[in-house]
Amino acid sequence: MQSELTIEEMCTRYGRLYVAAIADVLDDQGLWHQVMHNDIKPLQITDKVVGVAHTALGKPERSTDRTIRLGARMIDGLKPFEVAVFDCSDDQLVGHWGELLANGAATRGVRGAVVDGGVRDTAALLDMNFPVFHRYRTARDAKGRWNVVDMHQPIVCGGVPVRQGDFIVGDCDGVIVIPQEIAVDVLIEAEKTVEVEKEIRDRVRAGESVGDLYLSYDRF
Repeated sequence: MQSELTIEEMCTRYGRLYVAAIADVLDDQGLWHQVMHNDIKPLQITDKVVGVAHTALGKPERSTDRTIRLGARMIDGLKPFEVAVFDCSDDQLVGHWGELLANGAATRGVRGAVVDGGVRDTAALLDMNFPVFHRYRTARDAKGRWNVVDMHQPIVCGGVPVRQGDFIVGDCDGVIVIPQEIAVDVLIEAEKTVEVEKEIRDRVRAGESVGDLYLSYDRF
């Protein structure tokens, strides 16, 4: 990401925004498919995740050999301000993310996880207040059923291509992927969008015609 802004500054400023405003900006740039599938949802409605994608690919497989299971090693490689993003290869059986992975990620300064699959240890995750976006909850362990097989490579999560280093923002409306090379420009435009929407909101609350305002603003 080429920018004078640090990753921390990017996270702080994106954290003040909301996914809908970012989606509008990406739509304007012709990027119509950056929001993940609607069933990728937060574990808690108040969860918000903002950070740089750290990608992992997993596949169903029966091995229980700990020496070839990469999930724990993936956690060891996480860095502050990253978001763990899992492509689970459409597996709908197991918990791909759980309490121990979340604790390991949290101690490394990770901002959250986006899992195109299942989570387990839900009560513990809720107690941690660690943001997790997921498809479903289950008690089934991944060992002997599913395994992380690659990291740092392009993946697809929630129907959206994600590369290592892309920017991830998620809230109660969904999760969006911002290509790393335009993340700064999108941030600046989304901040402008939020200001315009605030202006419109104030005018609506002051009793002005919603129909007239709709015609007066490019963004509504």
